[in-house]
Amino acid sequence: MWRELTTLWQSICDPEYLHLLLEPLPLYGLGIGLTFLIVAFVFREVRSRMLALTIICVSCASVWPYLDLRDMATPRILATRSPDFAPLIKEQTQRRKDWAWPYYVMALSSLAALATMRSPRGKLLLFFVIIFGAFLFWFSIWMHKKECEVYHRNIVRFVPVR
Repeated sequence: MWRELTTLWQSICDPEYLHLLLEPLPLYGLGIGLTFLIVAFVFREVRSRMLALTIICVSCASVWPYLDLRDMATPRILATRSPDFAPLIKEQTQRRKDWAWPYYVMALSSLAALATMRSPRGKLLLFFVIIFGAFLFWFSIWMHKKECEVYHRNIVRFVPVR
């Protein structure tokens, strides 16, 4: 039992494994946070709204450590995959880096909505978080699909161009 716990701890400290744990967090956190935020807004529950905005902020901010860990893990990922897939993996990694900014905008927007919750502008910012969050959630689904196409060959059959 102790050996398994030690192995688990070593795996969690490994960037290749840890980035896989963080990868779906923006997608699921944003989805759950948005649903929770809409329900809290409809029922006028202020504390629940605060919790939902915190979930959205933390899940979108998790893109930053995810990208750092992915950079550390990429050489090892490339070494364990077929060389034919290296360009796809590098392209997807670059796509993730290039499109991290909407998550940072959402994290800052939800933080600002949290800070201005009681002011008149807070409601406008809350609507922005909901609308932008819906688009970002849809974008996150697309990004996750692209990730699956690269790493899970059973989802989309990719034939490398030679």
